Amino acid sequence: MKSLSLYIFGSWAWFVFTIITLGMIVCFPFTRNFESTRNLAKKSCTLIIKLLKLNLIVEGEEHLLDRPTIVVANHASYADPMILAAALPSNFAYVAKKELGHIPFAEYVLSKLGTHLVDRVNPRKGAEDFKKIMASNKLSDSIIFFPEATFLKDEGLLKFKKGAFLTAIKNDVPVIPITISGSREFLRSESWLPKKVTLVISISPPIETKDRNITADEISMQSREMILSKLDEPDLNHKSFKG
Repeated sequence: MKSLSLYIFGSWAWFVFTIITLGMIVCFPFTRNFESTRNLAKKSCTLIIKLLKLNLIVEGEEHLLDRPTIVVANHASYADPMILAAALPSNFAYVAKKELGHIPFAEYVLSKLGTHLVDRVNPRKGAEDFKKIMASNKLSDSIIFFPEATFLKDEGLLKFKKGAFLTAIKNDVPVIPITISGSREFLRSESWLPKKVTLVISISPPIETKDRNITADEISMQSREMILSKLDEPDLNHKSFKG
């Protein structure tokens, strides 16, 4: 009976996700700019979570700022962007791997949302991509990075890449660490069967970068400490994504 219940919920979850996502994409041509597109995405993601009756708890909203920031979050599931879109204001752009742009319809959706695609294989092209991110951050966008660059089936916080922290330092903008709890259990890597869980988004106080002596390594370490303090998973700083 437990297996049947899991299968029924998982099937319902994919049905809800597919229908609402398709409806959102159909509405994309009628959105005027990134702001209206992201508002639509936020409402769509919120509706998905409500229809699935997932308990979404957001802690520390007072730490969000009314100016450009860099958000760094742990990455545990394909569902993480959807969960953050529902939990955070709509003025956030994401950083994602460039390979996603080769998936059918994905390039259209990501471009409409103002997602920054980064080349992780070619260092020169990757550097050019980060210049565009910095230019965006100097204007009005707050940008979400998953500094682990990937996620695994097993629990643990992987070693951070430095791109997010270098971007913050060069733009003199604060870094806000965010801990996502429950998403790995909701949709674990190598599994396509979502489970009904409680999702907790814990927003930590911002780390200022205006001190010219602060380094990317120091900000990375502080961010890891804040995320790990609210994440019931081991520290895998010795283990990193190769790419």
